[in-house]
Amino acid sequence: MVGATMPDSEIYVWATDGFDRFTTIWQFEDFWTRANTFEACLRFVKAAQAKWPADPEVEAMETFLRQEMIPANQTYFTFYLSQAMWADDYGWCGIASLTARDYLLSVGDVPGAAAYLAIAQLCWTKMFTSGYDQSDGAQPVPHGCGNGNGTDPGTKNTVTNANLFVLSLRLYEILGATAYLQMSYQQYLWFSSWFESQYGYLRTVGVGSGLVQERPIAEPDYEQKDRPTWEPGWVWTGDQGLVLGALAGILQITDALKAVDPSFDPNQVRAWIATIVTGTRSLLFDASDNVLREPPFNSAFGDDPKDYVCGRGVLLRYLSEIAVQPYLGDQFSTGIAATAEAVWNGRDTTTDQFGADWNPANDSAFNQQFAKAWGNGDTDVSWPYGTNEDAPVNGILQAAGLDVLGAAIPISG
Repeated sequence: MVGATMPDSEIYVWATDGFDRFTTIWQFEDFWTRANTFEACLRFVKAAQAKWPADPEVEAMETFLRQEMIPANQTYFTFYLSQAMWADDYGWCGIASLTARDYLLSVGDVPGAAAYLAIAQLCWTKMFTSGYDQSDGAQPVPHGCGNGNGTDPGTKNTVTNANLFVLSLRLYEILGATAYLQMSYQQYLWFSSWFESQYGYLRTVGVGSGLVQERPIAEPDYEQKDRPTWEPGWVWTGDQGLVLGALAGILQITDALKAVDPSFDPNQVRAWIATIVTGTRSLLFDASDNVLREPPFNSAFGDDPKDYVCGRGVLLRYLSEIAVQPYLGDQFSTGIAATAEAVWNGRDTTTDQFGADWNPANDSAFNQQFAKAWGNGDTDVSWPYGTNEDAPVNGILQAAGLDVLGAAIPISG
């Protein structure tokens, strides 16, 4: 993403004040969202440090990160990893831990980096044992990872499988271990089988535009429509980001994949990326104000909104990744800038707490427009959250805002 779209001075104030608020609300009890908000913070600080490397406020962010958040979360994750968690929780924690590992290496903390790498490896093992379907019998697509907890096999939804895909790729990139390469390949096969199937899992509208649905639905073994409640056409912003990150990541190990499977076709992967990128731009930012919005499905807004309100932040986090950026050009710069401004303008001005609904004035028009273009949607939905929420919601909302600002920092100037 290139091109200055907002003044440096504005984004600096938004970034520093937004981070200051996060430092007061980040220590809440909720395992997977604690991991997700940790990664949002890590990536935000990295973006701020790259933009303003000698700034005292940014240096204070790094001090807070190293002296308070990183040690506390290492203790927190280690404690919860001794208990049974849902499979996708391990994915969130493992990916965040690898981001922490990379950051710690960048500041010379080798022992801390090793500790977080060990957490990520344990997350991968627990995710595999609690959710991965090792049998060859599932139809129409074998294997995949259910969002299980060891005794309950769970639903094979997008977020769980994309998390395992990304975590496996990143562990392979670091360690080069065959187990991680094999799982990366198996997850590639799972997604590619669905994408190339008749079931519309990667659902397209118009020419070259599409989104990945929240889970594949097909007889006889992919008909689970609860945990959480499914509805036709449901798509989540966070899934689009995770899948883009996974597909871009698999292209980075093309040679290794071709050694496993000579028929691996990187051009097909690029075509899937192009479809999701085009769908994201044309369907999710396609409002008159260019602000990113969540597709209007009651399953996200009403069933468990706490779990889904972070999705827009996750999407923008992955759109900011170096591996994904070559497929974006500068077509998201206007939308990212508009979204960052909406996040800031919608805050509580007394606390700088970010909200869930970034620009409600245009929500109804967006909902109607999305449902018409996509063919499904609950157009009367809205977030049940404001800017005066208890933990963990206030931390989740603030971290999603940091994801937006972290995406906006590199394009300011």
